[in-house]
Amino acid sequence: MRVIEPSDLLRRAAGVLAPIRDDVVLIGALAVQVALDGHGVPLTPTHDADVGSSTEQANDVIARLEDAGLERSDLPHERSFTWVAPGIKVQVVRPYHPFAKGASARLPVNNLIAELETNRWLVAFEEEPEHGLLWAARPAALVALKENAFGRTRFGGEKVDRDFSDAALLLDRLGGEIAEEVTAGGQIRTRVAAAAHCLTEDPQAAAAAARELVAMREVDSQRAGEALARRAGRAALAAIGGS
Repeated sequence: MRVIEPSDLLRRAAGVLAPIRDDVVLIGALAVQVALDGHGVPLTPTHDADVGSSTEQANDVIARLEDAGLERSDLPHERSFTWVAPGIKVQVVRPYHPFAKGASARLPVNNLIAELETNRWLVAFEEEPEHGLLWAARPAALVALKENAFGRTRFGGEKVDRDFSDAALLLDRLGGEIAEEVTAGGQIRTRVAAAAHCLTEDPQAAAAAARELVAMREVDSQRAGEALARRAGRAALAAIGGS
């Protein structure tokens, strides 16, 4: 059980996702917030509650979101996978399935979602530490998901720096825990190692991480941000064996 002090958005997400708690796993910004709670990382404002679902459960997840009053986004580029309500935006992702049907067929595909069944933790809030409210991806899985997204752009072509900075912060703050989570090997370990290599060896990756770290006031200079990213990458490689 992961017990945290929740943000307002996490409280809203827990309420919205309650009917489908066991069918979805938080990924993205809120899952990073869960993982880094208590580690002195500034929260970046967001309304997004990104979740992964199995393809088999996805249509039911979508139906329950709509039954709860969430509506499809009006934005054409995200309408097929995004549901909104005041103060929250839920985006749904699934793994590949050759025979996906209905609304699930139009969801974005990420095969790492299938790994989350065994790489997630139940999240509780401090006021009720024994009452699990939602599932979230564990730190190693989050780094793997971030690495899978390295280099993506937003609608309109803007490059996304946050994937690099999130990976750097997770490795910097939770490197030991992540190393323990990847001892069994597999796709997640491979992608964690790839993220660490990228932050260590690719100047553009370190620079992207640093830009976001400066923007969120985690560091006070581009140089300091790049140093943090490279340091986190090197430490992670040493901890997991460097491959």
